[in-house]
Amino acid sequence: MADWGVGVLGGGGDAGEGHIRGYQATGRAEVVALWDVDEAKGRKRCEDAGVPVFCGGLDELLAREDIRIVSVCTPDHLHADHAEAALRAGKHVLCEKPMCTTREDAARLVRAVRETGKVMLVGHNYHFRPDYMAMAEACRSGEIGRVWLAEGDYISNLQYLYGPRGRTPWRSDPAAPQDILLGGGCHPLGLMRWAMGSEVVEVHAYSNHLSEPLLPIDDAYVMTMRWDNGAVGKLIAASGCRAYVPLGGHLVLWGTEGTLWGGRLYRHDEASHRTELVRDYGVLSRERPPRVTGTSQVHYWAEQCDHMLDCVEGKATPQATVVDGARVMAALVAGVESALTGRPVVVDNDFGWDGR
Repeated sequence: MADWGVGVLGGGGDAGEGHIRGYQATGRAEVVALWDVDEAKGRKRCEDAGVPVFCGGLDELLAREDIRIVSVCTPDHLHADHAEAALRAGKHVLCEKPMCTTREDAARLVRAVRETGKVMLVGHNYHFRPDYMAMAEACRSGEIGRVWLAEGDYISNLQYLYGPRGRTPWRSDPAAPQDILLGGGCHPLGLMRWAMGSEVVEVHAYSNHLSEPLLPIDDAYVMTMRWDNGAVGKLIAASGCRAYVPLGGHLVLWGTEGTLWGGRLYRHDEASHRTELVRDYGVLSRERPPRVTGTSQVHYWAEQCDHMLDCVEGKATPQATVVDGARVMAALVAGVESALTGRPVVVDNDFGWDGR
């Protein structure tokens, strides 16, 4: 019998599959039950993944005493309600990104974690990629000097997910569609914050709705940022890309002593006046591929779940705490507001608690 029993909300979806397989791969936890609003999809996932129990509702799953950890893998706009319900039921929570979709929801999740004392890890899965881990460490250790410009992008073709026949039709449901700045932009912004240890203090954003007709809201954002360490930044989030071109990726940092771009560290050679490649971090991901493969979305699921288990066992501090998740959301919802109003917006990063 595993030490930790896990329940998965939204277990029939792509992220749910990743969490189930991730926990199973650790050998330290057992996924004992899942719930999904689509019963047929949920029961099929139970059968395929060897999960013994399909719960008929949220309350049924949260009432189970053999569940001590809950993974929240439901649609973005439901994350806050489901994560808070799990915390209040006495469960530790691993919540898929984005942690929520409003600043108000971010604040109540911070309160819930503080009041319950339970562990909450925000599932920024790119933080567990070896290349991004190494790039973040290179920044924090001063290898590129002082960062003066930070960039990141999330430019994707999500057409296969949208519409009534899409893989995840909730993303384009007019009642509560996924905002690509929140749902996609959280990847690069989370990485930038993590690497620099800095906060966004002001944003100015523009958006349009020209490339993805299946999405009922704006599908492309460009957001400029001012950071509290003096750096400026740029974030692009878009879901209607029809042809990819080489870009720097989710994390690009320009420093006074070097540049992190495209998964590599570059420096200026004073003798030749040329840019030289110092280190290629991409090789790390090739040498250490994810332990879980064959899922609909391949990420470092097991590595993330192992970290969650370390956190609940008191061996580690959440790599992305509830306050980290809240401050990512504070900046992104400020970006949405800026795009709507056409004006810069000051980011409110004060949640009354630093998460420690």
